[in-house]
Amino acid sequence: MRPRNLWRRLRRARAQPIRRESERTREVDLRITRTLFEQVRLHVEDFSRGEEAGFLICGHGALHDRDVLLAREWHPVPASELNRGAEGSVLAWSASFNSEILERCLELDCTPVLVHSHGTANPRFSGDDRARERPLFGAISRITEPLPTGSLLLGSGDAIGSFWVDGANDRRLGRLIVIGQSIESWPASDATPGAPRTGTRLNRQTLAIGPASEEKLATATVAVVGISGGGSHAIGQLAHQGIGTLIAVDDDTVDESNLGRLIGATEADIDTTLKVDVAERVAAGVDSSMRVVKIPERFPSPASIEALRGADVIVSCVDRLDSREAINELTRRYLIPLIDVGMSIRSNGERLASADGQVIASLPGWACLRCWFLTDADLAAEQRDAPAGYDRNADATGAAQVVSMNGVLASEACNCVLDLVTGYSAGRRGALVWQYEGRSGHLEPCELPTRRPACPACAQEGHGDPPSNRERKD
Repeated sequence: MRPRNLWRRLRRARAQPIRRESERTREVDLRITRTLFEQVRLHVEDFSRGEEAGFLICGHGALHDRDVLLAREWHPVPASELNRGAEGSVLAWSASFNSEILERCLELDCTPVLVHSHGTANPRFSGDDRARERPLFGAISRITEPLPTGSLLLGSGDAIGSFWVDGANDRRLGRLIVIGQSIESWPASDATPGAPRTGTRLNRQTLAIGPASEEKLATATVAVVGISGGGSHAIGQLAHQGIGTLIAVDDDTVDESNLGRLIGATEADIDTTLKVDVAERVAAGVDSSMRVVKIPERFPSPASIEALRGADVIVSCVDRLDSREAINELTRRYLIPLIDVGMSIRSNGERLASADGQVIASLPGWACLRCWFLTDADLAAEQRDAPAGYDRNADATGAAQVVSMNGVLASEACNCVLDLVTGYSAGRRGALVWQYEGRSGHLEPCELPTRRPACPACAQEGHGDPPSNRERKD
């Protein structure tokens, strides 16, 4: 229940003793679309009147190893609420504005993050910042618990963050992730630098797309859902590209029919080897230091959802529309770019009648799959004509596939991932769809449709975990 008097609750929280700070072990990533981030920077990096500040209102995802805050709204502190110089060098504003922000957070079941900048690289919180942080967020964190709240200080391509939960200042910024036509990752300025990669495996690729690409790829996490067909091509190419962590999601075991399309599978794997084990074997054969997370379950199982929420990019190579819909919704809720791969082949019994495929780069802020072809009518027709689980019938006829055509689409999907992580195209790719005509070999990029105003998936953008999934302390 929301309190009738928010500030009465805040005063009670301030009156409680603040727990002693513990050693910071849990990190907080903050994901934000580039459009929203540009609004933030335009305000806090304008020092014409002095320092500026504002609040991001964020959804939340609780991963097993970190928290993820998902920026939904930006509320700059209005000039009318500021009281410059009232407390020395500290930027101050009215308590009523804090009240408005907290009311909005409770309305959306979100949490606030204060953002400002000192206009310098390698940012560090000042003594004034720290002095103001303790009474403010020590109290607010008891209202927003279990969601972390706190401060973000922007630098020049880096940032620092301090986050509180239930009165304890025990979490720090991991990464600020800006998602647009490419993914820009701002590291925490107080983080310990990782060991540089050694070896010459990626030298030729680095010559093509720049010296910074190797580190960006090494820190990226990419998920592939559906390992047969195009998914197996994608696993191999992503491994060769130098992706640091691969998440492979598929519940099937290799059967004889897979040998016509599953790259890396052998006769010895028939009826004995999980497809995710084949994926791990392929990746390890390229680079034994690569981390492969295997989820031998069908999406949307709890384990697959848990794993995918932490991905930087998701490549979907599934056949069913309802699976696409579920993946599409997840990527919207957690602000994750989605690369969807699909192929439909029809034969007249003697030769190809049609072979149509597409690769769709669906990015937060742009049209999603539900805006376009995942209509209620098509989803209902699939459920009627091919209900979930029909493919488990031993007599069911599988969809027609050609391994080389799958490979064309998978290669283009991996180009999309490479561009998202490294930005090699300078924005020429972005949110697009590539239409493929397999008989002629024609591959054509097209613009995505405009965003549908009433799209149910886009309406959940940045919402993160449903409130029912959160556990509050007694």
